[in-house]
Amino acid sequence: MSFSTDLNSNSGVFAAAVENADALIAVTDKNGLIEYANPAFEECLGLPLSVARGQNIDILFTNEAQRKTLSEIWAHIHDAKRWRGELDLSSPTGTTIWCRTTVSPFCDETGQLTQCVWVQLDISEQKQLERKQHQNEQRLRSILDNIPAYVFSKNQQGEYTYANRMLTMLHAVHTDDIIGKTDFDLFTDQAARIFTKNDEQVFTKGKTIRALENAGTDEYGIARSYLSVKCPLWNEDGTVDEMLGMSVDISEQQRLERALRESEEKLNSILNNMKARVYIKDADLKYTYANEELCQVIGTDRVNIIGKDDYDLFELETAIGFRATDQEVFQTQQKVDRMETSINPKTKEKHYYWSVKVPLMNAQGDIYALLGISTDVTEQKRLEVALRQNEAQLTTILDNLKAHVYIKDINYTYTYVNSDMCDYLGMKNEDVIGKTDTEIFGKKVAERFHKSDRQVFTYKENCSSIEKSRHFQTRKKRYFWSVKVPLINELGNTYALLGISTDVTEQKRLEKKLRELASTDVLTGVNNRRFFIELFNRELKRVKRYQSKLSLIMLDIDHFKSINDNHGHSVGDLAIKAMTQLCKDSLRDTDFIGRLGGEEFAILLPETDLAAAQLIAERIRQATESHHFVIDNGGRCNFTASFGVTEYNSETDDTPDDLLKRADIALYDAKTQGRNRVCEKI
Repeated sequence: MSFSTDLNSNSGVFAAAVENADALIAVTDKNGLIEYANPAFEECLGLPLSVARGQNIDILFTNEAQRKTLSEIWAHIHDAKRWRGELDLSSPTGTTIWCRTTVSPFCDETGQLTQCVWVQLDISEQKQLERKQHQNEQRLRSILDNIPAYVFSKNQQGEYTYANRMLTMLHAVHTDDIIGKTDFDLFTDQAARIFTKNDEQVFTKGKTIRALENAGTDEYGIARSYLSVKCPLWNEDGTVDEMLGMSVDISEQQRLERALRESEEKLNSILNNMKARVYIKDADLKYTYANEELCQVIGTDRVNIIGKDDYDLFELETAIGFRATDQEVFQTQQKVDRMETSINPKTKEKHYYWSVKVPLMNAQGDIYALLGISTDVTEQKRLEVALRQNEAQLTTILDNLKAHVYIKDINYTYTYVNSDMCDYLGMKNEDVIGKTDTEIFGKKVAERFHKSDRQVFTYKENCSSIEKSRHFQTRKKRYFWSVKVPLINELGNTYALLGISTDVTEQKRLEKKLRELASTDVLTGVNNRRFFIELFNRELKRVKRYQSKLSLIMLDIDHFKSINDNHGHSVGDLAIKAMTQLCKDSLRDTDFIGRLGGEEFAILLPETDLAAAQLIAERIRQATESHHFVIDNGGRCNFTASFGVTEYNSETDDTPDDLLKRADIALYDAKTQGRNRVCEKI
C-alpha cells in the first residue's frame, strides 16, 4: 500500500493527515505484516518503517494477555468487524506504552480482506495518573485500616457501605460479611438503637454530630462506650444519601476513669480511717505493731506478724528495699518519704507504695522505733505509665498523619501544630507556636480562615469546608478539606478549636478531569451517549413528577458513508462537527443534545410538545440543506439529514428506551421515504 503526498488529491490530504497525526497509525496486510507506519508510530516505538516493514505486528505484543487479545482482534477483523480497546505495546527499547486502539478492516471490491489499519492513541500518561490515584486510594485505605478507631459509612437504610479493618476485627469477620448489614445484625439491640438514633440525626439535620454512645453490655459482659463523630456525605443533588462515621472505643478509658474515681474515694477513706499499711518497727527492725490493712496484705493475723522482720514476711527483693529505707531513718533520725516496691506473696505482682517513715523518740531524745505509713499507689503509677504511652502514641499518629493538624485559641493563635503542617510551612514547630494566621499567611488568607473559625467559636459546632491557599513555599494554589472542632472547657465555653486540613488538590483535579471524560464526546464536545441517557433518565423523572411535556428528536446525516468514501474521514469528521453546530444554533439553553454514535444524534426538548418539536426539527433540516463548507482541495461539501420525532406518553413510556425506539422508527421512515425529511411517530 502506498500513500501519495500530492496535497491536490484526496489521497494526498489523507496521507498528510496520517503523516502529521499524533496517533500511532500503522497498516498491515491481512496476515499482520506491517506495510506502513506513520512518523508518530516510528518515534514513539523507536521502530523506523525501514525496519518495521515486513515484520509481523505481533512483535509489539510480548505478554501472554496481550497475545490473547491479539487473537480476539484478528477474529473481529476476519469477520469484517472493527475492534476497539486498550493495548500495551512493547518497543524494542523495552518501553511499555499504553494505547487506546482501533483496528479497522479494509476490503477490496469483492469484499475480501486485504489490509488492516491500526490507529493507536498513547494514553500512557493517563494510565500513570490512574496508577497514582490507585496508590493514593491504597494509601488512604492503609491509613483507615490502621488508625486506632472504627471507621465506617452507612446509607439511609442503616446498611454498612464501608468498614475498615478495625471494625472487621471487632466482629472477627471479613469486610464482605459487614457490608449490607445493619447495627441490629452486628450489635446488641440496645447498642443498635443508640447508634441508629444518632445516625438519623445526621441524615435529618444534615450536620456532623459528636456523641458519646453508651452501648450497654456486650455479649462478653463488658460495658461498651464509644466516642463517635458522624458526618453527612452529600451527593450531587444536594441530599444526604450516606454518612461517614469514626468511633473510638473508650470503654477501657471509662473503666480506668471509674477506677481512678474509686481509687480516689478509697484514698480518702484510707486517710480518714488510716486505711493504709500502718506499722511500727523497733531498733532491730522487728514489727511491734501492724494494722488490719497490713495483715490482709500479708495474709495473716497480727499475732503472726509481731516480732518478725521483713525477711520473714516478704520476698527477698522487697525486704532488702524496706530495710534500706528503715536504716536511713535510724541513721539520720529524720523523716524519710519515698517510693517503695513490694512483691505480693500471693499473686507475685509488683506493687508500688508511697511510704512515709517517721522516727519515734524517747524522753532522752533517742530513737527507739519508727512509724511507717505506706499507701498503695500501684494504680496511679499504672495510669501515669499508660498516660505517657497514650501521649506518645497520639503524638506519633498526629506527626505521621498526612494532614495538617493544629489547635488555635480564640485569638487565632496557634498553640499546637503537627509535623506535616510544619513541613508545609517550611518552619519549625517553635516558630509557629504563638503566632497568628495573619502573621503566618497574611491578612487576606487569614480572613478566609477566620470565617469558619468564627462559626466554630460562635455556635460551638463542627465546621467542614474546602479552604484555598497558596503553598507557603512554591506559591501554587492548593485545596484543603478542613474540619474544625470546638474545644470546650468545664464551664461549657469554647477556648480553642482543633483543625484537621487534608490536601485534596490532586483529588479535585482528577474529579474534574474524570467528569469531563465521562460525559463529553471527544469529537463534537456535546454529551456522549452514556451521559445523554443519564440526563434523559433525570429529565424523565422530572416530567413524570410535574406532568409536563417532553419531546425527542433523532437525526442522522444522509449518505454519510459516501462523504467518508469520497472525501476521507477527516471531512466526515468536519461534517459531524457542522451538524452539531447546526443543531446547537436552533436549540435553547434548556435543551440537551447528544451524539449517540457515528453520524447519529439525539435532541431532548423539555417543556415541548410534538408540534413544536417538529418545527424545531424542520428548522434544523432546512439549515442543514442550505449549509456547505469548504474542504482542503478547494471543493465544497454539503449534506442533508433525516429526522425522527416523538413525544413523551405518560401512559406507555417508562424509560428513555421507549422514546428512543419510537424516534428511531420515525427516523427509519424518513430514510425510506427519500431522506432529507422529518417524520414523527406517536
